[in-house]
Amino acid sequence: MQTEPTVGRAAPLAAGLVLILGLIVPGSGTESHQRMDRSMVERDRTLPIGDTLTVIQRPLINIPALVTSGDVLTIECDAGPGTTGWAAELIHDQVHVPLGILSSTYDASTLWWTLSAQVPSVSLHELYDLRVTADGGIEDVTWDAVHVIPEFKDDYYFILVTDPHLPTHLYNYQSGAEDDSSEVIDLREVIADVNIINPEFVLLTGDLINEGELEDYLGWRVYTRSQALLREFDVPVFLTAGNHDVGGWSDTPPSDGTARRDWWRFFGWKRLNDPPAGAPWYTQNYSFDYGPVHYIGLEAYINYDGWRSYIYGGESFTSGQLDWLDDEMASSSGSAAQVLFYHMDFADQINLNALGAEMALWGHIHRDEGSIYSQPYDLATNNVCDGERAYRLIRVSSGALQPRPTLSAGSSGSKLEVEYVPANDGGHDEVTAEITNDFSESFEHAQLKFRMPGGAIGAQVTGGTLVQVDDSDSMDVYYVAVDIQSNSFQQVTVTLDWTGVADGSAETGRPNLWLAQNHPNPFNPETALRYGLPGPAHVHLAIYDVHGRRIAVLTDGVLPAGEHRAAWNGRTAQGQPAAPGVYLARLTADGEVRTCKIVLAR
Repeated sequence: MQTEPTVGRAAPLAAGLVLILGLIVPGSGTESHQRMDRSMVERDRTLPIGDTLTVIQRPLINIPALVTSGDVLTIECDAGPGTTGWAAELIHDQVHVPLGILSSTYDASTLWWTLSAQVPSVSLHELYDLRVTADGGIEDVTWDAVHVIPEFKDDYYFILVTDPHLPTHLYNYQSGAEDDSSEVIDLREVIADVNIINPEFVLLTGDLINEGELEDYLGWRVYTRSQALLREFDVPVFLTAGNHDVGGWSDTPPSDGTARRDWWRFFGWKRLNDPPAGAPWYTQNYSFDYGPVHYIGLEAYINYDGWRSYIYGGESFTSGQLDWLDDEMASSSGSAAQVLFYHMDFADQINLNALGAEMALWGHIHRDEGSIYSQPYDLATNNVCDGERAYRLIRVSSGALQPRPTLSAGSSGSKLEVEYVPANDGGHDEVTAEITNDFSESFEHAQLKFRMPGGAIGAQVTGGTLVQVDDSDSMDVYYVAVDIQSNSFQQVTVTLDWTGVADGSAETGRPNLWLAQNHPNPFNPETALRYGLPGPAHVHLAIYDVHGRRIAVLTDGVLPAGEHRAAWNGRTAQGQPAAPGVYLARLTADGEVRTCKIVLAR
């Protein structure tokens, strides 16, 4: 995928995009629900195009892959038949995970390459970007495309979201449409809830965008902005197209078919314009499995501008789609359940009983419809837009489906809220999350991310369970699982431990050479370092910058065994203030070396 500009976890956000999207900065006091002034989400007509499809065709941000360590990841790519030297890696912030390519096969009937890659054991279970390279300068990165999980759970839940109508429910010709981003705020409130609830994934059943023809027209960049918003989810999102996304509007100046072609640019696939023999469908349809449940996503639409009516017709699904669906149902007949998700069956073309499907999830009508008490579940869910901020939670237990009543983030965004005290900004040794849940629904798989100073010996967690720690950067992130009870107020506290020994010998019980993380960290103007010697030694303790240049020497001489301390005042050896940033403390004694990262704050 082209990345113009680079947006998201793997690189800093472009300044213009931060202004446009009003992106939430992690660490603010009430992290779960942030308020924005409307001036923060006004459009910038100089905004470059977002992440358009080039090489990688699946997995994508809107059709991600769910894998565990040891699984084989299938990657589909668009490249010339003679391409060689394929390689791939997963990226999450500073964590890079190389993937071993097991095979690479070009299919002339589909015009795509299929790569099989081995997922190794990972230190961090997270949502990763996928980077693929090949000989001849081929390189592509697709965002949030692979979720590496510890295991596929028997008991889990997922969330259905529909009809955000980004960035505004006004049409481009209506007064105020140009500067209105109210639906961005509505979706952000839902995203905030979802990131606390921590479902295994989200199904988003269409009308992500209000007018699919406005990416280039008037410079509104609706696809660019909406794609970037999907990055704010901390969990995978499976997206299907709705009528507002691809239907087109006969009274809008862009040419017929613009909406659908723009969908292909950002969410796949350009081959749908002229399908090859091995993939004859003109619409985007896909499926995935989570444990014994098979999920099937279908494109649904109303062809407003009549573009290619001989293909798309006047119904919501083409005959080719329905043939594909029959094949999918047959091939997954051994599944414990089959869940269909699409925008809406406008022409009543799908009969769940005849298909044998246990559930269909959809939207479009902007209200709830269907019974949650009897199968097959045929459920519409209320919309995100117009202040409704609705979403539905569906529980799954050993393949059995249990849909729940629709929830709403609420007009003030405070139905489910987390307040961090003090701020969750990486600068405090102890942080408490105060959770308010005003829903009559518990969220037993909830998760919070505490941002703490890097390098502590350990941490004590009360009110939750520490799952993993991301210590790949100067700030550590503590992932804490929480069983949030219905109608409750709960507290979760993470307290860092700076008192333990960083490096000990289990065989002798006697400490080896060790260097504890500096404290405080980040710091300004001064920080302290502790280290221990197993015996008398010549000690050299110095500070280096990220380029390996020595900045200051803190200790240089013979010291006795035991614990010692040194301080750095944030100045160079010449007495000048060092620039804010990341530095390395390096301790050398008797040929052994210990290091730790330290951060000088502004």
